Amino acid sequence: MDKQQRSQQIFDALEDKATTEGLDLIDVEVKGQAHNPIVIVYLDTPTDVEGGVNIDALALANKWIDAILDELITTRYTLEVSSPGGRTKRSEI
Repeated sequence: MDKQQRSQQIFDALEDKATTEGLDLIDVEVKGQAHNPIVIVYLDTPTDVEGGVNIDALALANKWIDAILDELITTRYTLEVSSPGGRTKRSEI
């Protein structure tokens, strides 16, 4: 599975949980080596909510994202959870 396919697989696995947690899943990137990937997950608040995602929400999200990734990725990985900055939501690309 290439990085783009892996990113989509992870995005699909996280999207419903993000929505349940009141967050928008903006994008997922997979970088690095296949045996030790870096997974970067971008989250934000829905557009109808004022302000962006805060550090506490990102810290909580890190826990449930890590649990889901443990089911998907059988090798070591590094997880980064971040706000999107200037990124566009994947579904809008």
